[in-house]
Amino acid sequence: METNTKINVIRALTLMALLGTAILMSAAHGAEQNEVTQQGDPARWYQEEMTPMAYFKTLKKEAEAVYQESSGACKQMEKKQVGPCLRAAKETLQQDMAAAYSKSGIKMR
Repeated sequence: METNTKINVIRALTLMALLGTAILMSAAHGAEQNEVTQQGDPARWYQEEMTPMAYFKTLKKEAEAVYQESSGACKQMEKKQVGPCLRAAKETLQQDMAAAYSKSGIKMR
């Protein structure tokens, strides 16, 4: 009889966890929808811009973020290795920026 009680308790706890998760997911989804409608802004204002310039800006941000991480890691190296590491990071940034121009179709200035 104890085994049946334990199984029933486990089933009840599992059911409560599933219901709780469903309620939280529903509330989160509702909050996302209300966020836009509460402000009264048109939905088109929140659609991602898909122009070549927007794509270029995204690639540029990514390249700059990689450079920031790389240069930060370089600065924590031994003194002898910092200079070559920073030069390599700068070279990678330049390659990434050239690729960003190429991929997006934006002409280099």
